[in-house]
Amino acid sequence: MRTGGAKKWVVRIVIGLLAAVLVAMVGMLLFQKLYYENRWYKNTRVNGVDVSGQTLEESKSQIENMHQNYSLQIKARNDGSLLINGSDIDYTFAVGTEFVQQFQQQHDKFSLFSRKNDYALEYDVFYNQEKLTNIVSESAIMVGSPEYEIHKPVSAHVEYSSETGQYVCVPEDYGNKLNKKMFLQTLDEVLLQALSEIDITDTEKYPDVYRKPKITSEDERIQTALSTCNNAALRYVTWNMGQGVKEQITPEDISQWITYKGGKIHYDNQAIADWIEAFCLRYKTVGATRTITSHTGKKVKIVGGDYGWRIDYEKTVKQAKKALKQKIDPALTQAFIDEPNDANKKAINIKKKVIYSDTAFQKNYNNLTEDWDTKNYTEISISDQMVYVFRDGKVKFSCRCITGRPEEGRTTPTGAYYVKEHKEAYTLTGADYSTPVRNWVRITWTGTGFHPATWQSWSTWTKDTYKTRGSHGCINLSVEDAQKIYDMVQYREAVFIY
Repeated sequence: MRTGGAKKWVVRIVIGLLAAVLVAMVGMLLFQKLYYENRWYKNTRVNGVDVSGQTLEESKSQIENMHQNYSLQIKARNDGSLLINGSDIDYTFAVGTEFVQQFQQQHDKFSLFSRKNDYALEYDVFYNQEKLTNIVSESAIMVGSPEYEIHKPVSAHVEYSSETGQYVCVPEDYGNKLNKKMFLQTLDEVLLQALSEIDITDTEKYPDVYRKPKITSEDERIQTALSTCNNAALRYVTWNMGQGVKEQITPEDISQWITYKGGKIHYDNQAIADWIEAFCLRYKTVGATRTITSHTGKKVKIVGGDYGWRIDYEKTVKQAKKALKQKIDPALTQAFIDEPNDANKKAINIKKKVIYSDTAFQKNYNNLTEDWDTKNYTEISISDQMVYVFRDGKVKFSCRCITGRPEEGRTTPTGAYYVKEHKEAYTLTGADYSTPVRNWVRITWTGTGFHPATWQSWSTWTKDTYKTRGSHGCINLSVEDAQKIYDMVQYREAVFIY
């Protein structure tokens, strides 16, 4: 019996407490209902203005008073700004019907526990659109100024990095070029809300106010461009010049010769040709100035001629272009990107053989013009009218000669040449002559050579004979001396004429 009575008392107490809570809640509900019947609810903001607990008229007065001297401060990119004064655009303001409607809608719903109410409303606003457009059109943030430069957006693109030795993505630059149409549209929305300041650098709120780059770093086209450009540029083209000297086209060279457009690699053929030309000229000794030790032991400068080394330019250009377009397994390219060690570099190295159009006796990379056999050569002195044949560094044979008559079309060319052919029988031809000779030794392709001249009076020879009875450019010799020269001088041996 006692236990049953205790339970009844507990139930009565619980019921009493619940009743008290219910009464309190109803009281609070009635209090809030009565208190906020003609007031904005707690935690209410309209276009950023706190109107909590205010009556409709109080909030209208507050907001209208706030906008009597209205102005809009705009924050732009790169520390740019623009202030628009309401008076400059004939700005008029009234809270309008939407404000009243929102007040009524809020009171159609009621909750015991207040929550945040943040409303974005349009007021009854009027302004001169033409004046606003003129202000915007002439503003520094739209057209720029000496203090505020306008930069158009730049798309993300790929570019060769000398630091990393490969193509990398250069991120997009958003710049600060405004989209005038979208900017004016945004200003219209902001003015209708009577906001006093906005930050148009906020891309989440205002995503279309500024011009955008067409391609961003996340675009799949960037990855395709990276792969394509790296596969084209990351290779070496190597010519072994001998004696440990190499010439090489490097990825950095190639990066300056290629452009990526329309998904394809395009080559600058002129730039490639220029590189090959410079390469060929570095080793060209044909026509160079040389210094020889003459028969007197004195140094003599020899200028010009066709003796020497010359790389075949046209064939080398073809070599280079073929190597640049040769397919390389993308896996080898990627391996080199991941780890540019010697083994991976070797895998993307394309070797080419040097093709010469002219060759000489030797290569001396310390002195390129010392390319002849300095012990065995032939010297022709026009002033002395003498020929000297060197063997083992000494004059082994010398003889008289008669060179071309010193007049246009008949002079003997000077310079460094080489013996091009031997013919026991040969016919000299010209505009007014055709003369068969023996023991012909060609020096130039234009017709200069050693040969006997039986028509010359060797018994009366002097070193001035050539001035009156000189040849058409050849080196006239006596029959005996011609035979000796024919036997002694060797094919491709150097002949110096001065």
